[in-house]
Amino acid sequence: MKKIPIYIISGFLGSGKTTLLTHILEYYKTKNIKPAIVLNELGKVNVELHLFGDEHVFELLNGCICCTIQDVLRTTLTTLLDSHVKKPIDVLFIEGTGCC
Repeated sequence: MKKIPIYIISGFLGSGKTTLLTHILEYYKTKNIKPAIVLNELGKVNVELHLFGDEHVFELLNGCICCTIQDVLRTTLTTLLDSHVKKPIDVLFIEGTGCC
């Protein structure tokens, strides 16, 4: 299995994390690079999910991946790597909450 680059995007609320990620994804589409995305949200619903269309997206809700739901992140990454065999990805982005 090839190594997959992982990029962690963090910043304060409203700092442009999602905007940056959507621009990167637009560029990657032109290069036929297949991303996977892990979106972390403190609430029960991710209101920005629609921005990522049909990308390989995993939602981590109801907590912060750096302090309260680390086990969920670990399980999600394991699931992602297992599914990588069926649906290959080239790069992984992890977008933390605004308080990470």
